[in-house]
Amino acid sequence: MIHSMKGDRLTSENLKVLVFHSNINSPPKVSQVRNVLLADKKIYQVDIDLKDSENVLRVECHPDCMPELIKKKVASAGFRCGILI
Repeated sequence: MIHSMKGDRLTSENLKVLVFHSNINSPPKVSQVRNVLLADKKIYQVDIDLKDSENVLRVECHPDCMPELIKKKVASAGFRCGILI
């Protein structure tokens, strides 16, 4: 397994991508959730598609990161999400 540094975050070529539907529906809410998720060093990238009817949340993370962790962190910011993939 190859590891590299992305800023101060350890990344791996075996990263995991988790995809959720969400109720995150505006740019300020995207920023709020992104900040909460990126505070975790095992989460590398967060994208939310506001043009999609399901406001798809896509998270690139360490392979050990579980969907329940993402759901809990999103809930702590006052939003909901459910796993799609």
